[in-house]
Amino acid sequence: MSVKARFLAAQEAALCVIRKWWRPITCVWISLTMLANGVFLPMARWWQTGDVATDLLALAALVTSIAGAFAVREWGKIKGAEDV
Repeated sequence: MSVKARFLAAQEAALCVIRKWWRPITCVWISLTMLANGVFLPMARWWQTGDVATDLLALAALVTSIAGAFAVREWGKIKGAEDV
């Protein structure tokens, strides 16, 4: 197998991963962001300092932005790839 054929096969595999898996990966990444910033970091702060105060304004902004990201994702799924 030539270098060009290997490159084209690798390129095709990468495009398949990008086309089929970017939405689910993004969805999981957004959920993990909420879990880290909404649960784990406040708990770690509580364990280290004993301070239970959480910045609720920042958490509300994070929840709002995540809701917007999921809304755009769903809009894209409804609209379809051929119209975008």
